[in-house]
Amino acid sequence: MTKYRVIVWGTGMIGSNALRYISSNSRMELVGVKCYADKKEGVDAARLGSVSTGETGVKATRNSDTLLRLPADCVIFAPFDPLTDPTIPGSPSSAWVPDLLAILRSGKNVIATILSISHWRHLAHGEAFRDSVNSACREGKSTLFVTGLDPGFASDAIAFGLSSIVGEITQINTWEILDYGSYPGIPALKALGFGARPQDLSGAGLDTIRVAWGGCPHVLADAFGVTLDGIRVEAEVSLAKETFAAVCGLVVNEGTIEALKFKVIGTVSGRDCFIVNHITRVGQAAAPHWRKIGQDGGYGIEIDGFPPFKGEFPFGWPGGTGASWSDAMAMTAARCVNSIEPVVQASPGYKTFMDLAPLGGRYALRVTGGIE
Repeated sequence: MTKYRVIVWGTGMIGSNALRYISSNSRMELVGVKCYADKKEGVDAARLGSVSTGETGVKATRNSDTLLRLPADCVIFAPFDPLTDPTIPGSPSSAWVPDLLAILRSGKNVIATILSISHWRHLAHGEAFRDSVNSACREGKSTLFVTGLDPGFASDAIAFGLSSIVGEITQINTWEILDYGSYPGIPALKALGFGARPQDLSGAGLDTIRVAWGGCPHVLADAFGVTLDGIRVEAEVSLAKETFAAVCGLVVNEGTIEALKFKVIGTVSGRDCFIVNHITRVGQAAAPHWRKIGQDGGYGIEIDGFPPFKGEFPFGWPGGTGASWSDAMAMTAARCVNSIEPVVQASPGYKTFMDLAPLGGRYALRVTGGIE
């Protein structure tokens, strides 16, 4: 039985859930944990990942070189990302690029959750970034795969899978409708404009959307064998009628942005073809006039054509985390862990879901006596 050695690089909401899944999986061995905070240095992975099976013996470290020297098959790469373009030198997101390339050169496969690099065509220096990743992969005989829920599943893989039952497709819309009020990354929420007055916004908010989600239509276009003419972003906001504080601590004053609705539109031959829609609230009471999915948010797929197909996937079911946002983080981690074997077995290079063997929860199944 092959046992995959895994490093978890980052211990936020995604990394901590990944630690839980890996530590309870007989097909995987946790060999290293990267942390960024002083208070996490030397802490056992069990405490960082709510592992119920006792201490793992693997301690978190801030020393990247120590982790690079470890023998490992795969790294789940989930550092904090401030949602800027990593291909622009000096941008906040460019800080994690050297670590990513070093991991790939060291011979370790990488599964990343960073939104902006789900594809490369929408980035300022995307071709150069793609080439640097592929060069590192050739040197290390390694693979980079970027995944999650959106990007990484709802906006591409599941939309493409469902498209097989539609004979003539004219347009695909995907939807994420979630409450980000419990998201602890307040700087990222502010970058999207939450808590700001519309008149105080620069073009940076729209650029953040384009960078973070602009890869989604490109991934879906690749799956369909077409190349986009380009992408554009459309957005509108809903303003708070009274001041409130989100669960994460972000204060949203009266008259400032409490919810954001945007579209990232990919065009083919001049037609709007692949559209990624988001409705992002800070608090469930925000923007009551906008579309909802279920009681606590979720995802939707709409395929126009003959015959059309529409589906919704509500989150926040009993037995989960208790909220749609934290369910999404737990599911993102599961998607990463369930991708390990296909990524390890893939040929070297910068991959999308179309380049890998089918992904499922093969090693997530719990039956009497453990995992089979």
